[in-house]
Amino acid sequence: MLRLDHVTIDTRNAPVMMGFLESILGVKEGYRPPFSTPGHWLYLDDRPVIHLSLTEREGDFPPGIFNHVAFSLFEFEPALARIKASGYRYEYYDIPETDLGQVFVYGPEGVKIELQYKRPI
Repeated sequence: MLRLDHVTIDTRNAPVMMGFLESILGVKEGYRPPFSTPGHWLYLDDRPVIHLSLTEREGDFPPGIFNHVAFSLFEFEPALARIKASGYRYEYYDIPETDLGQVFVYGPEGVKIELQYKRPI
């Protein structure tokens, strides 16, 4: 069975990107094999789900075919408090005809993260 293993983000500023992802998702930097290129692996539940590669790109990540990555969220109120405290722009919506909601958080370098959660009925 196939499953999504990880997402790679090319970043100009790894400390800023790691701070954003840690504050929004709770990821922590962990072991990364000694590749010949610099980067960082960020872990959720003992899995390296976000790989950061360093780049020298001039501007922000250009909008295009890849728009965002989404994570399931289990505790909405604590997550919303973290998002608000982060200072990053966010929007949240209800998904029509479902019991799901979604929060979009806009981070550094044009990165957008979605957090999906079950709305109280």
